[in-house]
Amino acid sequence: MRKFLLILLPFLSINTALACDICGCFMGVVPYDNQSSIAFMHRYRVFNGYRNYQSHSRYFPAGAYKTTHGGGHDTLLTKNYSSADYESFKVFELRTKYFIHPRIELNVFASVVNNKSKADLVKLSYTGLGDPHFFVGYHIIRPKPEADLRMRWIVGAGVKLPSGNYYAKDENDMRLPFLMQPGTGSVDYFFYTTYMIAYKMVGLSTTTNYKLNGKNFYKEQIGNSFTNFASLFFRYKKKNWMFMASINSYYERTSGLYIHNVLQTGTEMNELMCGLGMDVYYKNIGLSIGAQRTVHQHNQSGELRSVGRFLVSLSYNFNQRKYLFKGKKEDAQ
Repeated sequence: MRKFLLILLPFLSINTALACDICGCFMGVVPYDNQSSIAFMHRYRVFNGYRNYQSHSRYFPAGAYKTTHGGGHDTLLTKNYSSADYESFKVFELRTKYFIHPRIELNVFASVVNNKSKADLVKLSYTGLGDPHFFVGYHIIRPKPEADLRMRWIVGAGVKLPSGNYYAKDENDMRLPFLMQPGTGSVDYFFYTTYMIAYKMVGLSTTTNYKLNGKNFYKEQIGNSFTNFASLFFRYKKKNWMFMASINSYYERTSGLYIHNVLQTGTEMNELMCGLGMDVYYKNIGLSIGAQRTVHQHNQSGELRSVGRFLVSLSYNFNQRKYLFKGKKEDAQ
């Protein structure tokens, strides 16, 4: 499978409360309920090892995360299926969330993307601005303060705009492959719902996202995608500190890449990841880390396997007491 979807999914955990991320700051379980926030997140995803050729895949094949010298853009007529081949995607993302009403949140994600690949002697790498995401969430159910049983239900929708570079070229003035582009060049729409239930220190959260993908100038289009993120979490609070450990799973499905309405062979994405996460909060500051490993995927012989991903996030939550639009008395609590 060609692994391009990290660029396209708007969340790699709207934790991409967006399904691709691991950290709890979007699950509705952090100590800063209905508070505006700003966060910086780094995400890394890698594909390594060919099915039927290598039995093991690596998180950090040489050059996938850290730049190494050597290689170039030589073209080989035969494919060696080397264990050193990879596709890797790094995202450096700024996330802002602002509550205009106790039940309504506005979110903006802006990112810088670094995509790299190695196939035999051919190495590609490009860094540029990714596509921004804008979305709004409505909190249908809010947890009652200090209650033992807490529930939250959020529904939302958003749009991804094609302001990122999707026409990047190499030194030979040739357009880079689609998966190497920082942007997709298409206007995409997504809809999501998040439900969380917790009793005292233990809880369960699940987020489902459906994305409608448009076409770009080159008539490239990703099939509409479905993702689900589920997490079982455990919380411990001590004065100004709160710790939250989680066991989580992530599933994504799309038919693949279409060019001029023709589905490209081997581009289907159908995989399941499982992993662990840890969130640490001190007063208004939060640190989140997490890693997931691919446990099941559908791919063809000779295609790179999905290995997994990790993320780290640093956030600051504001002590918001006033909102642009006032809610009912119970909403303001």
